[in-house]
Amino acid sequence: MRMTRHLLGAALVVSTMTALSLFGAEFAVKTVQGPDDLPSGFSALARRGDLLLDDGRWLALFGTSPRTLVVTTGNYPYGQAMGSLLGLGPSDREVCGDLTFGAPALRFKNKTHYVTYSRFNGNKNAPPEEGVSFIAAGAFADKEGRKADIRTVYLLHPGKGRIDIISTIKNVGRVPFEDLSYGLFFDAYNRYYFNPYHEKRFPRLNVRVHQKKGFHLGLIDLNPAPTGDARRPGRLSPGEAFELRSILLIDSCAVDLLRTIYQIREETAVRASVLFHDYDGDWTELIVREAVTGTIVFRGILENPAHQEILVPPGVYRLQANMYPAVVEELVEIAPDKKNIFTLTSPPLGKLKVRITDSRGNFVRGKISFLGIAPTQSPYFEPENPVETGRSWEGNKNSCFPGRDGLTVRLPVGTYLAGASRGPEYAIDDKVIEVVKEKNRDLVFVIDRVVETPGLVSFDPHLHTTRSDGRPSVAERIRSVAAEGIEVMAATDHNIVTDYAPDLDKLGLAGKLTVIPGCEVTTPDVLHFNTYPMEIRPGELGNGAIHAIADSASPLFAASRKKNPGAIIQVNHPRAGDLGYFNNLALDLESAATALPGLDLDIDLLEVLNGPHYYYSNQAAIEDWLHLLNRGTVIPIVGSSDSHGIDRGEPGYSRTYVYLADEKQTPLDQEAFIAALKKGRSFVTNGPFIAFEVDGHPAPGHFMTARDGQVDVSLRVRGAPWVDLDEVRLILNGERRIVFPVNPEDGATDDFEQEIRVTLTEDTAICAEAVGAKTLFPVVQRFSGTGSIEDSTPPYALTNPVLIDVDGNGRFDPPLTEKIRPVDAGDAEIRKVSRH
Repeated sequence: MRMTRHLLGAALVVSTMTALSLFGAEFAVKTVQGPDDLPSGFSALARRGDLLLDDGRWLALFGTSPRTLVVTTGNYPYGQAMGSLLGLGPSDREVCGDLTFGAPALRFKNKTHYVTYSRFNGNKNAPPEEGVSFIAAGAFADKEGRKADIRTVYLLHPGKGRIDIISTIKNVGRVPFEDLSYGLFFDAYNRYYFNPYHEKRFPRLNVRVHQKKGFHLGLIDLNPAPTGDARRPGRLSPGEAFELRSILLIDSCAVDLLRTIYQIREETAVRASVLFHDYDGDWTELIVREAVTGTIVFRGILENPAHQEILVPPGVYRLQANMYPAVVEELVEIAPDKKNIFTLTSPPLGKLKVRITDSRGNFVRGKISFLGIAPTQSPYFEPENPVETGRSWEGNKNSCFPGRDGLTVRLPVGTYLAGASRGPEYAIDDKVIEVVKEKNRDLVFVIDRVVETPGLVSFDPHLHTTRSDGRPSVAERIRSVAAEGIEVMAATDHNIVTDYAPDLDKLGLAGKLTVIPGCEVTTPDVLHFNTYPMEIRPGELGNGAIHAIADSASPLFAASRKKNPGAIIQVNHPRAGDLGYFNNLALDLESAATALPGLDLDIDLLEVLNGPHYYYSNQAAIEDWLHLLNRGTVIPIVGSSDSHGIDRGEPGYSRTYVYLADEKQTPLDQEAFIAALKKGRSFVTNGPFIAFEVDGHPAPGHFMTARDGQVDVSLRVRGAPWVDLDEVRLILNGERRIVFPVNPEDGATDDFEQEIRVTLTEDTAICAEAVGAKTLFPVVQRFSGTGSIEDSTPPYALTNPVLIDVDGNGRFDPPLTEKIRPVDAGDAEIRKVSRH
């Protein structure tokens, strides 16, 4: 751990002797001077001047100075360390105790404000018998005239692993607070947790329980949880105060932690024992769900499992043990008058060797997925251990990636639909198989390339790994991308530049898959955008990422361009709820006529397909893009997977195909590739392929003149046999003016051709669009939960435009001459499109 050599504006410098005299002998208190003052690996967040407390069992670390930047588990920016708890863990073991808890967060409607404390010191007025107490204080004020004083009190109980927190916000201004949500920022630096709260079934159990490596954390919210869209406190009149109460607990034993939680919340709890039989894995996961509501009341990663004690309220529960690759479930009743001993047994396993070839017997790099046929469950291949990584983990993992010599997999005995695929350029091979305990025959899946793509490079410009909030490791991400037929990918974890080269070399994929270093600049309540290629700068924050803190997009764009001149700025998922740039800036949904001040469209690319789905936020983003074209703002589009996992979040769905003259050049001509992207020489798709020419000129991304107002358009739309098309459309200045139905009876569902002469009366942007109504399941495994096509994954593709000058003045004159008009927040109609 590195320590700064100077104290950054510290408000508290306490010597050990002063602290001991103030707080008594229950705590040893030390002002951190350097790494030697902390246990190895205890806190990567510590800086010189921070305060370390040790009661003989537990360590607690408080930040005493502002920080230039502190990041969260997912690498989101966060800059309020002063007065926050920055570490908590056992004092007798070397564990990672990173934690960020205590900074005030005020949210008005759709904007969050983080307050930096200005004062942090010992609470001399606290009775010594109650424990050790600290006070953090600060103030809030904004341009709207709202003012508040904030005071947070931490009370540490020696030897109990308990910290009581009371935070009070008082309106000291003349303006009432409306739609206020007040809370304290909390990040356990671990994404593996459960929360048993349910409004009706468990209304008093608003608690998060995190399993960290070597201990457990519990955070109890003592205030009544708001219901529906209600805010807490909602309204705060001048002079009125709101008090937020919570308790932070730490224990080495999950059951002991839960017992303390139930005692504090005065909830009856029953002890039960779960035994595990016939499982030979190193670890498993146990999940306990309330049978009716599905609420998770226990979740734990168990090392070398034989049995696990749990503590839950009386009731009927579904026990689930992930005994990789088997998923075992049992419905049980847990009651005070029963023994409550249950056994979960792993089913017998069979071995199966699988390979993928083409029809000539040549190796094909692809994936094989196994879907259980009832009553057989789909397998769950071992994911990354979330307690080890501290990150997210794959909740669905039923695919594998055979190498040249094939792969032997273990599967629970039963029946499966097994399918091999390699992205939309290849056919698929599905087989219904039975796996038995004894010898199973080897399976060879045969898939051939059915769509040739000369001059095209497949690109996924938006993916994640465990380096931020993704679930696969870097190596597993590379395997999954290569198996989907992607040729170029951008490494775009949140606010960190990741180097994939070592893993590419180890996997033997260097030269077969090009990885462009980049990152997703992520600023909450403002926007997410990708920037690539980026220089990897080891030793710098985020390996060279910019400081992603700003109130608007422009300074973030400027910082990115300054640090990596020539890099692409790609705005992501612009209509995805609070993550959406256009949502946050209230861009008019009807025609892009108005937006809030600060909408900066000096960008290179706009992501209009985020994931495989056409509907909801993607559909809105596509319409936004067409509106912008009509106003003369020409921004090329891309499609990305934004994959955080693999199964039910497959990489390459969606993707971008880029026209490149020498697409097979090794290494990739990165300069030419980036230039083609910026020119819009591409189309986006989750399956269909669109070849699009105007007057014999290859399109899209071109400008041309048609003085007589007539152009000849040639369309060819292709797809693998599993990609069904229903319509091909020509979009002229945002209107789907020409629609060609694809008749399945003539066998043209996977190969559509059409030539048409189009008469134009004004300068026109022409795009081509292809849609289908039959879903891409099971290649894309996420299925419709409602049964509606809008919640499933139908085929979709869209090209960048050809710009046609009809009046002969040498430029494209858009049909709408008025630019986007800035409006005040009070005058704007803020309609946020949900992500899904």
